[in-house]
Amino acid sequence: MLAGLALAAWYDHLVIAVLLGLVLSVAALSRLWSRFSLSGVSCERRLSERRLFPGERVELLLRLENRKLLPLPWIQLDDKVPLQLSQDATLSPDIQSGAGILSKGAALLWYTGVTWKQQLICNRRGYFPLGPITLSSGDIFGFYPRSMTVPLADYVIVYPRIYTLAELGLPSLHPIGETAARLRIFEDQMRMAGVREYTPHDSIRRIHWKATARHQNLQVKVFEPTTTLEVAVFLAVDSFQPEEGEARDGEDLELGISIAASVANHLIDEGNPVGMYVNTALADSAQPITMAPGSTANQLVEMLEALAKATERPLGSFSEFFQNERTALPWGTTMVFILRRPLPSLTPLLIHLRESGQRILVFQVGSAEWDESADSLPRQRI
Repeated sequence: MLAGLALAAWYDHLVIAVLLGLVLSVAALSRLWSRFSLSGVSCERRLSERRLFPGERVELLLRLENRKLLPLPWIQLDDKVPLQLSQDATLSPDIQSGAGILSKGAALLWYTGVTWKQQLICNRRGYFPLGPITLSSGDIFGFYPRSMTVPLADYVIVYPRIYTLAELGLPSLHPIGETAARLRIFEDQMRMAGVREYTPHDSIRRIHWKATARHQNLQVKVFEPTTTLEVAVFLAVDSFQPEEGEARDGEDLELGISIAASVANHLIDEGNPVGMYVNTALADSAQPITMAPGSTANQLVEMLEALAKATERPLGSFSEFFQNERTALPWGTTMVFILRRPLPSLTPLLIHLRESGQRILVFQVGSAEWDESADSLPRQRI
């Protein structure tokens, strides 16, 4: 084009020379405009809440400002938002990341800004990262578009649903908390209340040998009911994995996570120390959940946050995970297990714990068949 301009000028073709000069001037101005279009541009993301329960809404606010004299005839903002947080049809899916793209556009004069608001619907438990934001702008003709990525990272945590024991279909007099103490289901091994005759379901460890010698038949110790429980809740993520030929169903795991949260909420509300152990790969750290028993409000909040980040990816075998973690638990800790189906390597271990006097309780989630060898375990199907 420069050569054409030179030839037009050489041969005195004034009109052609003027037109070519105008085109070159516009092209140069457009390139210069595009070069500085994103300079002095700032964007901001605000969330009304970062931690919510399913069914609640969060307001997403996006603010864009042009802090320079050069006006922007057009600018586009693209923010990555998880598709699970919105049913908005204006979100376009991003195949690479699996997120949705929330696009907003405007024209900005010098030293002006624009604000957009978007309602996000939090229907599912999870840890949902947002961002980064991509800004695109350029010259007035769109000849030289320019983009830049703003590393604004944010997140929304949706806690698992919490149910009452009645909503889970559990009897009102269930071996948890104070009702268990009245029913003598869980007993304090340090406080003996008397003796009674032996039954085939009693552990040999409970036999009172002096009383047996006196009565000439087997007698076992009877302990006073416990008034405070120290509970460890174990969720076996690998028990929720589909077996060969079975379709994957994530709803059972979601229910299992809600059961873990509900049991912890109930017990901590009753003043009992509760720990949480899940062999999952957390969404933000790929680490398992290992929380020693505690009864503070912060303990419950940390449990809910950890369970919100739980994924369906198990970290190794639950049996090995349990063996490693139970060594740190004090004797007498009540162990609550949440399973979808019995694990072959875990069932003998649970039976051994039961027979050795440990207090255990199994919640079975879903309708998977139960191993007959585990029928002796105290179990509740949900």
